[in-house]
Amino acid sequence: MLVFTSVAVFLFSAIALVVASGFSLGAGMLVLGSLALLARRPAPFRLERQDGFLIAVLAIYFAVGIASNLIHAAPAREYDAPLRFLLAIPALLLLLAYPPRPTAFWSGLALGGIGAGLFGAWQFFVGGEMRPGGTTNPIQYGNISMVLGVLCLCGLSWAQRQPHRSFWTCMLGAGMFAGLAGSLLTGSRGSWLGLPVCLIIFLVHHAGTASGRLLRGGVLAFCVALAVLWMIPQSGLKARIQLALTEAGDYMAHGNADSSVGARLEMWRAGVAMLPGHWLLGWGKQGMLDRKAELVRQGAAAPSIEEHTHLHNEYLDALVKHGLPGLLAVSALYLAPLRLFARHLRHPDHAVGDYALAGTLLVVSYLAFGLTQAFLTHNNGVMIFAFMTVILWANLRTRMRLAVA
Repeated sequence: MLVFTSVAVFLFSAIALVVASGFSLGAGMLVLGSLALLARRPAPFRLERQDGFLIAVLAIYFAVGIASNLIHAAPAREYDAPLRFLLAIPALLLLLAYPPRPTAFWSGLALGGIGAGLFGAWQFFVGGEMRPGGTTNPIQYGNISMVLGVLCLCGLSWAQRQPHRSFWTCMLGAGMFAGLAGSLLTGSRGSWLGLPVCLIIFLVHHAGTASGRLLRGGVLAFCVALAVLWMIPQSGLKARIQLALTEAGDYMAHGNADSSVGARLEMWRAGVAMLPGHWLLGWGKQGMLDRKAELVRQGAAAPSIEEHTHLHNEYLDALVKHGLPGLLAVSALYLAPLRLFARHLRHPDHAVGDYALAGTLLVVSYLAFGLTQAFLTHNNGVMIFAFMTVILWANLRTRMRLAVA
C-alpha cells in the first residue's frame, strides 16, 4: 500500500498541468485507495487533535456549500466543488495510514514544475500563443504553475540532506525555475501577487540555517532572472504590469470597465452593491448572475461584467453567493491550515519544517490568488488546494512520528 500511495502522490503533481485534469488521477487513486481502510481493524493509524481540526474544517466547508446550494435550489453540478473537499478527508486518512515516500512527493513536484514550464514555453515560443494556458486557461495555469514552482523551492532544503544531493538540488531547482517561468509566461498578474511574500517567508525561515547561504543564492538567482525579464521587452513582464496600472487609473478616472483590470474593479463595485439585504444567506450563484444582469440592464453596472460567473475575488464572491457563512467557511479553509502548518515552522526536525513551509506557502499563494480570482470556483483550483493540503499535512505528521520514535 505504501507503493500505491507513493505512486498516487507522485502522479498528482507530476502530470497536474501537462495532461488535461492530470491532478485527478492521483487524487482519484487516493480516494479509491482509502476504501482499503475499511478492511483494517483496528485502523493502522491514530488521529490526533490537529488532524481532527483539519478534517473538521474540510467538512464544514463542504457542509456550508451544500446547505447554500439547497437553500438556493442550485443545479446538481454546483455540488461538485464542495464534494471534492469531503473526498479529501478519506485521502488524508489513507495517507496517514500508509505515508508515501518523500522521494515520490518531491520528485513529482519537480517533474510537475518542469513540465509546466516546458509546456508553457512550447505554447509561447512555438505555438505563438501570447498567453499560454495549457489545457486550461492562462489564469488557472499561471496559478498552479506558480504553486508547483514555490513548493519546489521549499524542497531545496530537503535536497541538501539527501545522499544524492546534487541530483535532487538540480531537479527541484529546475522545477522551481520552470514552474515560476511557466507562470510568468501566462501573463497572469494575479499569480504573481503572492510571490514576493512567499520569497520573504522562505528567506526568513532559512535565515541562520546551515544551508541558508545556498538557498539564499537560489532565490537571488531567480530575482536576477526576474530583473532581466523585466528589462527585456519581448518577455511582456514589464508591459503587463504597466498595463494593469494604466487600466486601473483609467477606471478610477473615467469609469472605463472595458479592460481586464477595469472589469474586475467594476465587478467588485457591483458585488458590494448586491450585499444589502443578503448578508446572511447570499444570492446563490444563479441569483448573483441574475442580479448582476439586472444591474447591467438598469445601467448601474457596465456590460463588460455580465459574462463572468464569479466576481474575481474569492472573499467577495463567497460573501455575495453564500452570505456570511460562506465568507467564514472560505476564511477558515485558508486560515486553519495556515495556523496548523505555521506552528511547525521551527520544529527541530528540518524535514518537518520543510513540509510546514510548503504548506504555509501553499496557503499564502491561495490567499493572494483570491484577491483577483475566485480560484475555488474552478475544479483545478479546488483539487490542487484540497489534496495538496492533505498530502503535505500527512507528510508532516508522518515525519513528526518518526522524529519522536
